Amino acid sequence: MDAATEIRDPGLTVPRFAPRQIEAEIARRLPEEARSTGQPTIVIIMGPICAGKTTLRRQKFASGYVLVDAAQLFIDLGGIDLDFPSTLLEPMEAVGAEVARRAVAGRMNIVTEIVGAKFEPVKELADAMQAAGYKADFEFAYADLPECLERERGRTMDNVSSYYAEKFQMRWLVEAARMRPQ
Repeated sequence: MDAATEIRDPGLTVPRFAPRQIEAEIARRLPEEARSTGQPTIVIIMGPICAGKTTLRRQKFASGYVLVDAAQLFIDLGGIDLDFPSTLLEPMEAVGAEVARRAVAGRMNIVTEIVGAKFEPVKELADAMQAAGYKADFEFAYADLPECLERERGRTMDNVSSYYAEKFQMRWLVEAARMRPQ
């Protein structure tokens, strides 16, 4: 089954999240140290699948940034044994969109990971964030094809490709930026 296909199996247990659980997930993802004292920054980490984007993010942007990442959110909500986004689509959307909205409204520094294979969506994201008062910084992760393929073979269940996740976080961020009063 395609990893981007939602499962609609009546025998599958659909997790239910109470509003207080959703709010706790949102709050946990908005570290106070990410609040900008000047112009906020969005760091957009781009690169091919398995080029090391998450490693780069964890090394350079582990603190001082709000992470807007559907893949990490999916795993944190319990999606390790599920196809992405599966039964976690609804809570993932609720938490992810609200984290992006609050981060932009609060002028917090943000980091996200994308493959960025198509120019227009990347431009739309950068333009929307800049229009909301953000500085857009791009970081690039690169590995040659044999290395990427080897990393893909070693990918564990607690790792969802940004190939599947980027459309979520890009949409969340663009919508949040467009909602922010100028």
